[in-house]
Amino acid sequence: DIVVHDYGPGRRMVSLHAEVSCAESVLKLHDLIDRLENKISDEMGCETVIHMDPIDVTDSRLSALKEVLGSIVKKVSPNARFHDLRIVPGETHTNLIFDVVLPSDCGCGEKEAKKLISDLVKEYNPEYCCVIKIDMDLSGNTGN
Repeated sequence: DIVVHDYGPGRRMVSLHAEVSCAESVLKLHDLIDRLENKISDEMGCETVIHMDPIDVTDSRLSALKEVLGSIVKKVSPNARFHDLRIVPGETHTNLIFDVVLPSDCGCGEKEAKKLISDLVKEYNPEYCCVIKIDMDLSGNTGN
């Protein structure tokens, strides 16, 4: 999730997300993010905002799910990809919260993509419920 907003000469802003371990101190991470924002701003001559996405890096399901989701989103479009995966367990189901980036030439709408991905994840594990945010790839890149 890196977006460069260009509002004309000398008016550029960069926003991005950084996945961080939920086990780390919020104060320590906030300090790190502040320093990174300042460094990027100084080096690139723009305003920078970094959003922290805490993830549980010790969750044993994470790497298996990343592989499965990678295959599933490719069924929507060969150049689709996902990021910011979080696993949120509940009493009756487990939410998988993540973003999917669809290329501009995807050929399907957001609703259709979400349904296909959700259905395929349900086939993998009926207890998983997808909470998907669709991002369109505005960069024109077709590769990963």
